[in-house]
Amino acid sequence: MRLTLLAENMNMNPNYISQLFKKELGCGYHAYLNQARVEKAKIYLRQTNEPITAVAEKVGFSDYRIFTKIFKGIVGETPSQFRK
Repeated sequence: MRLTLLAENMNMNPNYISQLFKKELGCGYHAYLNQARVEKAKIYLRQTNEPITAVAEKVGFSDYRIFTKIFKGIVGETPSQFRK
């Protein structure tokens, strides 16, 4: 979910929500969201044989290359390496 949409739903300012994330969780909203998406992707990669592109879409990434880059940055290996 985009930060602006989250802010609208909560009737709050997006900048304020971003500050809360940094203060309470030690990371920004997007970093938190990416971490959560990658954790969910790891589950799908372990438990299914779905194509990695389908896993990326299921967890909220529309671009496979961006998913792979973020996944590797967090996990230290590509989704295909992780699956093996």
